[in-house]
Amino acid sequence: MIGEGTSGMQKTAIERQRSTSALSLGGHNGGSSDQPAAIAKNGKPMQLSSIESPMESLTKTKILVVHNNALTRFALVRVIEQRRQYEICAETDHASAARELFVRHQPRIVLLGLALHGGDGISLIKDFRKLDPTTSVIVFSEHDDALSMQRAFRAGARGYLRPQDDAGEVLRALEQISAGLLYASPSVGQRLLENLANGQIEPVSCEVKVLSDRELQVFSLIGRGFGPSRLANELHLSVKTIETHEAHIKVKLGLGSAAELSEKATRWTLQSARRNLQLKKLLKTTDRF
Repeated sequence: MIGEGTSGMQKTAIERQRSTSALSLGGHNGGSSDQPAAIAKNGKPMQLSSIESPMESLTKTKILVVHNNALTRFALVRVIEQRRQYEICAETDHASAARELFVRHQPRIVLLGLALHGGDGISLIKDFRKLDPTTSVIVFSEHDDALSMQRAFRAGARGYLRPQDDAGEVLRALEQISAGLLYASPSVGQRLLENLANGQIEPVSCEVKVLSDRELQVFSLIGRGFGPSRLANELHLSVKTIETHEAHIKVKLGLGSAAELSEKATRWTLQSARRNLQLKKLLKTTDRF
């Protein structure tokens, strides 16, 4: 599982130096070569020819990678570049830069994290949909609660992946999305199946639907034990901004103190965890038949 990190640089695929060592979504090893490297299905590095015909260049699917973790972006780029039909047109960790790059490069697919510098992924999905409804967004995020997933799809996302998913899942998602279909990896599908089985989000979750996308992010992290300073670092915001979000959350949920907010958020998080555990047990039971 990839940890969070930050980088303020935006680089195109042409500008990036690539190593020839095998790489998974969990990290990379050093190495060098005159040719770009990619990961074969057997996990071994393979060489890609740097010579392309004009027709190949014209028919490639352009992909924009937007994520706050530099290692995650690097890994995604390396995984995607093993398929010649895809082209990484640009990458960034900042929301405003993502909008500019989107307009400039007009990508067919965007791989997007939900926590970004200068904004959040849900808002970006909505912006991308307004700018070009034909572009498909695949969320790549550690947020696995049902409400975050629902909001992502309602905003216009076409797919959802998690850092635990391997390179094969990323490529399968790109293939499905390119074919005009929706895609959720098995780990994501379990959460979505649970929500469908319930018919609706449970009452405590319904209550938090009044929160904005950013407020929901703050609320869910509070439930995981994040304090103001850690929240600010995680979401790339100032402590003052975090405190403002907390104040708005308390008003919307009718809470009178930080202690009540923490208790409410923790209860919501625990209920989500219990539902996930129940679903896993159900899936294990059905696998026996």
